[in-house]
Amino acid sequence: MLGLVLFVAIVVTACVPRPNFDSPVGPRPELGHSGRWFTDRYGRVINLRGVNFVQKFPPISPAAAGFGEDDARFLRDQGFNAVRLGVVFGAVMPQPGVVDQAYIDSIASTVHVLAHEGIFTLLDFHQDGFGPAVHGNGFPEWATLTDGLPNPPDPFPTYYLTNPALQRAFGNFWANAPGPDGVPLQTHYADAVRAIARSVATEPYVLGYDLMNEPWPGTNWSSCLTGCPDLEASLTVPFANRMTAAIRGVDREHFVFTEPFVLFNFGSSDTSLSGLGAPLSGLSFHVYATTPALDEAVMDHALAAGTHGDALLATEFGAITDTATIRRTVDAFDRRLLPWMFWSYESEVVPDVSVPPGGTNVHESSLDALVRPSPMATNGTPAAAAFDADTGTYDFSYATTHPDGSAADPKYRTSLLLPHRVYPDGYTVTVTGATVRTCSTTLVLRNDPNATNVTVHVTRGGPCAKPTLP
Repeated sequence: MLGLVLFVAIVVTACVPRPNFDSPVGPRPELGHSGRWFTDRYGRVINLRGVNFVQKFPPISPAAAGFGEDDARFLRDQGFNAVRLGVVFGAVMPQPGVVDQAYIDSIASTVHVLAHEGIFTLLDFHQDGFGPAVHGNGFPEWATLTDGLPNPPDPFPTYYLTNPALQRAFGNFWANAPGPDGVPLQTHYADAVRAIARSVATEPYVLGYDLMNEPWPGTNWSSCLTGCPDLEASLTVPFANRMTAAIRGVDREHFVFTEPFVLFNFGSSDTSLSGLGAPLSGLSFHVYATTPALDEAVMDHALAAGTHGDALLATEFGAITDTATIRRTVDAFDRRLLPWMFWSYESEVVPDVSVPPGGTNVHESSLDALVRPSPMATNGTPAAAAFDADTGTYDFSYATTHPDGSAADPKYRTSLLLPHRVYPDGYTVTVTGATVRTCSTTLVLRNDPNATNVTVHVTRGGPCAKPTLP
């Protein structure tokens, strides 16, 4: 036996405390990484589960759109600990070299609101189809250099394939062509990225910066159907290095995330990207394939890329409210122990963000699929996880060594979220290799001194986290 089998019976009132920066239980910012795993200052592996909030069109600031303290509390209460927050280049710099400080301040304010609830923010420089001038969003018109090519009003996502003006705009951006003021486009983009980074650099709950959402390679896109390392090396790498330099001039504490070209997200291509933004480098990827098998292929390609040493984060999937489909994807993430962020909060979770979340203003089907047990902080290295949504059975195991092979100090705790939504009548837990210290909606474990592995088995119904009667 690896340790004593414990059956623990503690009656508690379910609650989720506000973050305590010095607590050895919850994640301690800022985060680092050990290979593909996010880690905190105690070396524990931190699991991120979150949502996207990306305001692409006016009202462009999150607060003006209605996202505020009630939304942050709602997310915390559901067990989410991360938000990918959209930042729009055209809003940061509406004119060449002119920064809109009010918009930057609004982004920083939302970051602080999320941090107050212990939620990490990933700042996402978001575009779809380059910008409004070519029927997309993100880049301002002044930075959209199409050389007068045809600009048909084709919709997302086919416009990537059919719009010559859109393709040329990307080509000119990757070539770092001069803007209307003679300054290279990527210099202006770097100034915008730096302005955002400067405004949030001292916030511990900033996860980092996603340099560009779903980049498109331009006219020569077809080679990227199966992987295009030559284009990544010639286009993405110089761009990411310029943006990293801009960020590191004001912020050395948070991650820089790069994304493969968008075709990676459909399961048939690999990526050669790695180490951009090192030592705090991350690979951001999306899962939007056309079949479940291809969805899982995206994850496997990401895991293969993660062997290069970047932290891995699935920053988009979903765009639906169907419980079964979302569960299938999240089950696949769980099997691979991958952190994720769902697309998106403002439509697939809360239909109208201008109204407080709750009641009819919540897609219960989405929450039924997304809210599930989670190893928030693992004092060791996760080995396996499985959740049966029908029965509520949850199994989790981990080694008591850190990802780098060093021994995990037993004085630091493993914390598993076991949400009341999943276990409304409480739960029963069986543990080997660790001692249960708290048996509430947060299950807290202390590794046994001589244990090399810990296993956790949770079943629905029981005294743990069962609300007390009045």
